[in-house]
Amino acid sequence: MSWGSSGKRVVRGGLAVLLVSLLVFVSVQEIAAQSNVVRLVVVPTPAESGLLRAILPEFERQSGLRVEVYSGEDLYDRARNGQADLAISHYGHRDAEAFVTDGLGLWPRPVFGNQNAIIGPSSDPAHIFGLADAVEGFRRIALSRSPFVSNNAGIPKYTEDLLWEAAGRPSKEGWYVDLGLREAAAAQAAAQRGAYTIWGLVPFLLFQEQTQADLRPLLVNDFLLSRMMFSVVMKPEKFPQANVAGAQALEKYLLLPSTQARIRAFRYPGLDHALWWPSARDNSTAALGYGPEGVLGPLPAPAVIPGGVVNAADRRAGIRPGSLVEIYGTNLAVSTCSADTLPRPTQLPCSPTRVTVSGRDAPLLYVSPIQINVQIPSESGPGSVNVTVIRGQAQSSTVVVTLVP
Repeated sequence: MSWGSSGKRVVRGGLAVLLVSLLVFVSVQEIAAQSNVVRLVVVPTPAESGLLRAILPEFERQSGLRVEVYSGEDLYDRARNGQADLAISHYGHRDAEAFVTDGLGLWPRPVFGNQNAIIGPSSDPAHIFGLADAVEGFRRIALSRSPFVSNNAGIPKYTEDLLWEAAGRPSKEGWYVDLGLREAAAAQAAAQRGAYTIWGLVPFLLFQEQTQADLRPLLVNDFLLSRMMFSVVMKPEKFPQANVAGAQALEKYLLLPSTQARIRAFRYPGLDHALWWPSARDNSTAALGYGPEGVLGPLPAPAVIPGGVVNAADRRAGIRPGSLVEIYGTNLAVSTCSADTLPRPTQLPCSPTRVTVSGRDAPLLYVSPIQINVQIPSESGPGSVNVTVIRGQAQSSTVVVTLVP
């Protein structure tokens, strides 16, 4: 996994700038052509909070793909320039709607959500700490006439107005302070006044680390405070060099119940409650791989990525009859499970997935939407064999694999 962010590269000298520009242009084309690289562009908070570092290594291990991460508010500019395979942003990002309505991306998929928080002094005069109801918390601040500094950044201000309406429009006289400040400036003013405010939890935590301000995230676990993020795969007809298969594999991984559970369990150092909320359940059942009764929905056919059949022990080594192999791709299975019996079955209970090697069913060790571990039948090869992934009535294109003696 490699990382980049906006505004952090410094190059001196006209020749150096020219060389770097040429190298960037060449590297963009090379990266796009490499099926083992997925270029992920995201807004800053998933990277800054450490969430991506917690969940992406497992995807890289399972898939054999390498994820290059760029974080910055200009992510859709990079996507429009052909420098991305998958984008993740807030649903309300200023450039997201135009990107999708211009026909540049596939259908957006909710993946997770971050949180705003009601922040206040450690003394907590309104006694809101531990509440799960943001409306009740705001009402207590108003009733106790504890100072509150308005954060005029768009979403915190909207959230404040929503809470004020829901709390019954309490009078703002004597406790409510609006200085026209935004984000860090509003938080600094709140710290100086021993006041409450509303701000995104991740930027606040970074601010607190830098300033040691006497402020704490006091109320965080209300759905009204969350903000959904979604993923967008580049549309292949608009970006023919994009690694669409790799992007779809990463998107499927993010939607898996196991990944969503890890997102829910992620903790920021020093914080004992959730920072991120799973949002995959807001997708269609078909996108999640479940029909109305929790069975297979109308998923696309399985697809094996180029070079996606490798020796499980050493991906650079040849494949022999009887050896274990890993198959990487998209829509390979409905769910994830492993074989727990011997001899190994040719189909596992969690998915109607089979793998055939020149027409012969192969024993399965593990299946998931993006990876299958399977044993090549001892009766096969050496020589060329046809490997096909079959999921119910749908099947992948045949992959020709050469077995060595």
